Amino acid sequence: MKKVLSYLIPSWVILSVLVFNCCPTFALETEALLPRIEILIPGMSRTIDITQTYAFPQDFSQFLIVVVGYGGVSISLSKRDTEGDLLILTGVGISSAGIVPVIKFGRSKVTLTESVEIGNERSPCGLLWLLSWVDSPENEPPYSYTLSLGF
Repeated sequence: MKKVLSYLIPSWVILSVLVFNCCPTFALETEALLPRIEILIPGMSRTIDITQTYAFPQDFSQFLIVVVGYGGVSISLSKRDTEGDLLILTGVGISSAGIVPVIKFGRSKVTLTESVEIGNERSPCGLLWLLSWVDSPENEPPYSYTLSLGF
């Protein structure tokens, strides 16, 4: 039990620093301030359709995923409707397997994929914090894209 607490306390400290100091809050941000919370268990998958109403940094998507179990979590971000848009996926995975950063970006009509190892047999849980957004020099918002999670 002491070993679990030794991983859990630093994880919560790092997570709270990341959540509360990630970006300054703009007046137009109505939904980006608080993350959407999801729970994943083994064998579960989620597909989330995202619509970004304003350009970054006024609007972005933020997710906190609580992972109950251990193994690899696959993350997929895709935007297929227009070309030339920059698609960005960032975040961090925090568990007994360590702290794993996630940084992926690419031009649209592409799928960004990443896999993060969460937990182990002794401590089968972890957190995954993800931020995603689209930046386009040519096209005006709103932008639509899809985030898929699999465990």
